[in-house]
Amino acid sequence: MNKLALYRICGNIRTTSTGKLIYLILDDLADEDGDVIIPQRRISNVLHISKSTVSRNLRRLERLGAISIMPTYHYDGGRASNKYQVL
Repeated sequence: MNKLALYRICGNIRTTSTGKLIYLILDDLADEDGDVIIPQRRISNVLHISKSTVSRNLRRLERLGAISIMPTYHYDGGRASNKYQVL
């Protein structure tokens, strides 16, 4: 997909500007299947916003159908960073 098409999709998502930035980050880092595993803390550090703001915007993007959030786990059963799929 070319960048202008991506920006058009992002512009049509009914969310905050922060949510749109998060969507663009996820899309940029996603593999060919649209999957990316990244800690919410890393996104919050890059954008200089709180982790709770990142979490709230990710949930909003999921409710809007822009992304899918899948929990991942370490081999011992502990929680790992979520996997996000850009739809």
